[in-house]
Amino acid sequence: MKDFLLTNRCTKIRVQTSDKHTLKVFSVFYQHPALLNPDGWKLLDHHDKILVDENTLWLLDKHVCEFGFSPKDGTILTCKITPKSGTPDLQKHWDDMLDYCIEVKKDFAQFVDAQKADELTNRLDQLKLKSDSQPACSDLATNDHMLEKIPEERAQTLPSKLDVD
Repeated sequence: MKDFLLTNRCTKIRVQTSDKHTLKVFSVFYQHPALLNPDGWKLLDHHDKILVDENTLWLLDKHVCEFGFSPKDGTILTCKITPKSGTPDLQKHWDDMLDYCIEVKKDFAQFVDAQKADELTNRLDQLKLKSDSQPACSDLATNDHMLEKIPEERAQTLPSKLDVD
């Protein structure tokens, strides 16, 4: 295989910096920048500055890259990667890239392990907020929703048509 097309998982994401610059985001592995530590994102200077996660950047550094953009708004959709010239064994090269991608996926799966998420949720459920004060809002009175307070429904009648000569 001569080249490979990577798909951007962050096509709908833009990041605004503190100095009001808007950056496009490219990642093969993550759907949102919040899924990774902020230090795990680097700037790639490719015509425009692009925010790229460190795992995707590792892949890009080993290849000649050609980004594919949306003609409407310039969103980065894909990146065609071609091994840099001088790569002796292409089969081994692509096998190494695949192994790396599988390892990143395993690491991320352990990070967001469903069992760990359930444990965290259970711990949060055990926390209880206590308040000794009564609600300050009178709208929250205990008898606010009693039947006596619901307005009666009235039958609506249509006005009769007047005969005008």
